[in-house]
Amino acid sequence: MKKLSIVLLLAGLLQLPQTLAATANIGVIAYAEKPLKLIRATTLYTVGAGTRLQGGDILQTGAAGIQIEGLASATLALGPDTRILIATNRTAAQINLLDGWLKLQPVPGSNHTNLAVTTGTLAFTVTQSASVIHVTPRQTEVFVEDGNQVVKELGAHGKGDHSVNLGHEDFAQRSAGGALTIVARPEQAFIDALPRQFLDPLVPLGKKTPAATEPKKERDVTYDDIEPWVISPLNLSQQMLANRFAPRLNDPTFRQAVKINRGGVLEWELELLRLERRKNAH
Repeated sequence: MKKLSIVLLLAGLLQLPQTLAATANIGVIAYAEKPLKLIRATTLYTVGAGTRLQGGDILQTGAAGIQIEGLASATLALGPDTRILIATNRTAAQINLLDGWLKLQPVPGSNHTNLAVTTGTLAFTVTQSASVIHVTPRQTEVFVEDGNQVVKELGAHGKGDHSVNLGHEDFAQRSAGGALTIVARPEQAFIDALPRQFLDPLVPLGKKTPAATEPKKERDVTYDDIEPWVISPLNLSQQMLANRFAPRLNDPTFRQAVKINRGGVLEWELELLRLERRKNAH
């Protein structure tokens, strides 16, 4: 019964809208080795420790590792070369992990069913387990450091009804198009590549977190900035993406890139049509 409840909860979480209408803060970058990139709305920023996060934020760590606190009562760490999109609604949050390293460690004694993670091929709600997830173009790997974790296998369109229960120190892999396989211990290649800060339990910084800082604007996003998300295996809503980045269609270079790369995709064609109508109205 418990497993069924988790699966049903996950099914609801995966339908989350990908942005938050209000600009409420949902967590904070408590630690950052180096400045990193953030895409908020249609703007690219440079940010660091102390930055308050919002629904719809896209984080790109580059060479830096970071720690996030206050997101659905969990502590998260991102390794180098990692990209996530944080989706939210009024009661839940979802981490869309495009590539790289993610470590999740729930705050003891709290209810974590309002936080979900998806990699495109796997999805789960955060329970009392501490887990490490690694995503590459070739495969997704999950290591349950502590506790138990129910993981759901997703099909080509982001849906699936097959779930697997991973136990303490289980290591699972899933290649594109393949089934999830479980082995007793992580492969040596996984251990060798594991970010150094993932080797120990995450220690929340709490009051040691730096004061809030304003993101430093670099520029408006280009199509190259958002293309990895537009064509990703995460099954993100094209309607959401087209609507979010429609203001950038006023830029001729961005508009031409969309016509070349998204021409024929209904949601983007509609935004292009709306732009033409607005121009003709003047």
